[in-house]
Amino acid sequence: MSKIPQLPYKLDDSRKHHFARLYLLDYMIQEDKKFSVLLDEYSEDLEPIFDELMARELIEIDQKQRYCVSRQGRALHQNFLKRYREEIARSDIFCAVDLEKGEFAFAYYDDFPDPDDWNTFLNADRWDDLRVAVCEYLEQDPVELIFMSFINEKRFGRDDQGKWQFDLLLGSVWDEILEICNQSIHWTELGYEDELGKVEAADVIEDIIAQGNALLRSL
Repeated sequence: MSKIPQLPYKLDDSRKHHFARLYLLDYMIQEDKKFSVLLDEYSEDLEPIFDELMARELIEIDQKQRYCVSRQGRALHQNFLKRYREEIARSDIFCAVDLEKGEFAFAYYDDFPDPDDWNTFLNADRWDDLRVAVCEYLEQDPVELIFMSFINEKRFGRDDQGKWQFDLLLGSVWDEILEICNQSIHWTELGYEDELGKVEAADVIEDIIAQGNALLRSL
């Protein structure tokens, strides 16, 4: 895959279903949730996802005629969680970078023991979110990164009214994920020119990644 971002980012039904399967496995395991094979009005939108999970042997039907996660499904979920936690931890360091001063918000993390004070500091205008830019340069998938962030932030809802079931396949949440990816700063935009001459975008993003990784290790 080229380091140059393929804009605009898009998400076809195949990718939506891939993410939906991961989300549904996570939901069933985290909430210890089982679904009757006779899906109710809220869950019937998920029928194609259950069919795909069954075909991949990631779920099975128990004696009470309920969908439950299989051993193979739990193993896949564990691998997903491990990668998900590593990605979130690694990428968060790049969520707030002052490009003018070359500073990271997380360098000041210990100065804000109160979560509210920290969030106020983090939301200051000086910080730019470079998570998508870093993801692009490392030839990773920004859409997957934002999807993981949405799971972490419980952006799919998980209420009892069927909203998240609908959102998982048909809702505007996918448009929101793509909008974030497409409107974020891209690493190719980071080049600049000063009195010393032109600085290539690749040099800028590589320096940011090196600084971020060093800060992450120190934290």
